[in-house]
Amino acid sequence: MTVLHPPFSHARRIHRAVRRRILPPRAWRAPIAFAALAALTACGADSPTAPTPTPPRGIVVLDGFIQPGLTLLADSATTGTKLAFASPTEFDAGGFSLLRDTVLAVSSRGAGDLLYIADLAGARTERFQLPARSNPGRARLFAGGNGRALIAAALRDSSAVALVSVVRGGTPTITRISNAGTCPTDMFQHGTDTWIVDANSNCRVNYAVQGPVRLIRVPATGTTRDTIVLTGLRGSGASAIVDGDVAYVSAGGEASFASFPYTLVASGAVAKVDLRARRVLTTRPMPAPTYGAGVKLGLDGFLYVSLYQDLTTFTNRIIRMRADDLSFAPNGTTPWLSLVDAGGQAVNCGSGVADALGRLHCLVSGAGSTTSLVVFSPSFVELRRVAAGQGGVDLALR
Repeated sequence: MTVLHPPFSHARRIHRAVRRRILPPRAWRAPIAFAALAALTACGADSPTAPTPTPPRGIVVLDGFIQPGLTLLADSATTGTKLAFASPTEFDAGGFSLLRDTVLAVSSRGAGDLLYIADLAGARTERFQLPARSNPGRARLFAGGNGRALIAAALRDSSAVALVSVVRGGTPTITRISNAGTCPTDMFQHGTDTWIVDANSNCRVNYAVQGPVRLIRVPATGTTRDTIVLTGLRGSGASAIVDGDVAYVSAGGEASFASFPYTLVASGAVAKVDLRARRVLTTRPMPAPTYGAGVKLGLDGFLYVSLYQDLTTFTNRIIRMRADDLSFAPNGTTPWLSLVDAGGQAVNCGSGVADALGRLHCLVSGAGSTTSLVVFSPSFVELRRVAAGQGGVDLALR
């Protein structure tokens, strides 16, 4: 049986969203930060905007452990502002969703099944309880109505998606989309339909892969569902990026962490799906023996995939892909980008994405899990480096 969880010593280097072995906190509820949510009530799902020829107005870094929270940086800042989420035992997210000035993140069953909301404009963070032992994997803003904002959260251990309805000054209410696959890990809206990314893994027990990742369409009316099997995509960490009528679905791969050296069963992969026609356009596997496939859509039109070069050294790499055919777009002889600092020394980046000017922004981990945001020129030479908290696991451009 394939076991997807590595020993704890490697948890921070692989994916916090998969490992999740932190002691649970007390269950509690707190008010929602409604200032940002109220303005988003009628907005659609979190999706990339069209590229523009302007730099980002800021960078958001998620610090996943040691000092969990967000580090906010201006485009040319030398220091950042910290927004704390919780103590290390109450937070274990490996990623987040950003729409305008609202950040959503979740903690797994091992850290209390909590939803975190950050209002970046108001510099406030709030959290409240999701269903106990539901093991949420990701949260996204959905289109609300009647003065209410709607947040969707994938409940991996409940085969469901929670729909959290919130209104200014009111109490959140939770409904569910049930029968949402074996292990729902992400979801998005397209038109009036809800699409669910099912990692098709035994997330309740050991995250063992049961089969290929699936996309499940839940119509707004009627009961007929469509399921698209994404052959070639395997792994308990699956997610999607939506750009118009196209979804880019990624899965990190399958491996056994039962003993060292770890065994790779299948590398990660990315699939491009036509949502209107409900069919897979193309699928691109990541190079062997890499592991992982954290995908972001850059404002320069390329896809940026964060992964590990192998399961021995866990060297961070970033692969640039063309969005039209998912072909690799390297700057050298390797499939991944060759990145160097001002002195010509190699730089290994974790999560990364480019702005509209073609500048790559990525996270680099240092001694004591200190995190730096490193910005590279379009020719991939380091331009600047600034401290970005500790335990950085994800970033996004505002």
